Amino acid sequence: MSLSEVIPQEYIVEKFYQYAGYPKYKKLTNVYEGGCPICREGKSWNKKRRLYYIVKEDHIFCHNCGWTGSPLKWVQEVTGKSYIDIINECKEIDTFNIPVDTKEDTLTPEKPPPSLPDDCINLYDNIQCNFYNHEPMITHAIITCKERKLFTAINKPKTLWFCRNDFVHKNRIIIPFYDDKNIVFYQSRKLKQNKKDTKPKYLSKIGADKTIFNIDKVDNSLDYIFIFEGPIDSFFVKNGVAVGGISKGKSCFTKKQEQQIRQKPFHKRIWVLDNQYCDQTAKEKTRSLLSQGEECFIWPEELLQYKDFNDLCININRDEISSRFIVKNSYSELKGKLLLSRITEKR
Repeated sequence: MSLSEVIPQEYIVEKFYQYAGYPKYKKLTNVYEGGCPICREGKSWNKKRRLYYIVKEDHIFCHNCGWTGSPLKWVQEVTGKSYIDIINECKEIDTFNIPVDTKEDTLTPEKPPPSLPDDCINLYDNIQCNFYNHEPMITHAIITCKERKLFTAINKPKTLWFCRNDFVHKNRIIIPFYDDKNIVFYQSRKLKQNKKDTKPKYLSKIGADKTIFNIDKVDNSLDYIFIFEGPIDSFFVKNGVAVGGISKGKSCFTKKQEQQIRQKPFHKRIWVLDNQYCDQTAKEKTRSLLSQGEECFIWPEELLQYKDFNDLCININRDEISSRFIVKNSYSELKGKLLLSRITEKR
């Protein structure tokens, strides 16, 4: 077994983007360039890229200080990790194992459903990710999703997509909304903040009725449905669903969503919004839902530093938030509004 099979290229690229200065990928030559973290390149730092990761030769060298060696040796040098530590880290990369030259790389990936934007790839599909692993934005999407625990979350959707070239949704994560089997709606989300990108964080499919995210995964044997505003937070709770945004003072469901929720009459429902300690809008939306007779989760004061469930799971390293915890901290109108008023006083 070669080192490239043991140490996947995706891992090397991740470390290159983490430790090399101002990294850049050149598709034509299949070479990654960046600033050398070992010599810092003197006066040329942040001006020239003299560190090279040549994928085809499985080799890294610095044209400034002369450092040269294998990608494994370079990772050991810049991270201080032992060979065993690196191998153990690679074992955790169970969703993506991207060798450089394999038969799978020559396969044409399956085309996305016509209901999605143009030119999407499924981030849960190894073959598709292997096929496009030379593209830096694909690598960045994989790393981002891994960091945000979107590959391991207990209630993740059937698929999760990345859009490569669509005019509206390019370089965004595509979150699919299914009915029983088919994608009937989607939302796209920015990967990172970019001052040049003036588009909203979330964009929705145009010309389609907004449905309930993950309604197809609801377990009828469980007592509760937990309704989130944004889809990503619902990844971390069994029977978590999302409405894809609500407007303060208006009905919490679209007509289509009303039809879907009526098909789950034996479930009690609890709304889980962003942390009311951090987000004034979330607090006002919670108050509006309580006035409509809905039961809502009120964030405990000891968790006031976390803005939402995804943020909480990242920081406590969890793939699931217990439904008991949500139920324990959920309230109806009078008690809920009293707790919200106390949050107002503390702010």
